[in-house]
Amino acid sequence: MRLLFSRFGYLICIFSVMGLSISFIELGYSELQVLLFASIASMIFILFCEFYIPLFKKWKPNLKDNFFPDASLFFVNYILLQSQLLQIFLASIAIQFAGGGLNVWPSEFPIAIQLVLALIISELGLYWFHRACHEIPFLWRFHKIHHNPKKLYWFNATRFHYIDVTLLQVCGVVPLLFFGAEAKIIVLVTIFSAVHGYWQHVNAKQDQGILNYFFSGPELHRWHHNIESEIANHNYGNNLIVWDHVFKTFYWPRIGSQKLENIGVQGNSSNNLRSMILGPFKR
Repeated sequence: MRLLFSRFGYLICIFSVMGLSISFIELGYSELQVLLFASIASMIFILFCEFYIPLFKKWKPNLKDNFFPDASLFFVNYILLQSQLLQIFLASIAIQFAGGGLNVWPSEFPIAIQLVLALIISELGLYWFHRACHEIPFLWRFHKIHHNPKKLYWFNATRFHYIDVTLLQVCGVVPLLFFGAEAKIIVLVTIFSAVHGYWQHVNAKQDQGILNYFFSGPELHRWHHNIESEIANHNYGNNLIVWDHVFKTFYWPRIGSQKLENIGVQGNSSNNLRSMILGPFKR
């Protein structure tokens, strides 16, 4: 059973949750209902995996240093300030400034094919913004909050500064809106990103093998959180790893776990909500 969950847990969760999400959208359920279902279903599955096959015991989160800071940022970003609505608004404004979008999206294709195409296209914008956050000091001030933790677990996927996560998602949505993708496709990309994001940060043993050449999964993303910048500045893909292959930033070494455990950023970091929100604006 442990081998089954380490090798196939990701595929089982992704295919079952996304398959049901597509069915629910086609049946007319609201986007919010489907997103809520996908989030809860994947959380239950992932929590079981972290409990059943943990990777590092020292990465087990505690309330003060991990869960409370992550939960507070989640509340501010997604509930209080409604980052999702601002993302769509900014993306629409960007399309208008670009002269309006194109109406070339292949809506006649099966919805699963459209989802794969949308993931590849949106990933290009996500890749370059994410890479810019590591290479441009001003953007790194905001993105650093995501890399501060010394432990990785599923809820790290939502630990972002409001400006960072909003602009990141705008860069992923703009290409889809520009080509004329329907709302349900954008919703499915958002759902995939949420479910995959939890898996990407999971503290569970994973042996995904050849999947690591297609998806930006936990085995690759743990290296992206490494404390050494020359290691961390790789694997920028949010969902897929395809553009890391194209732009030569793919990184998957076959070395021991000791170096893998060293995550975070150099120097001291604060988990105080006020410091996390206002800190990037200080000189």
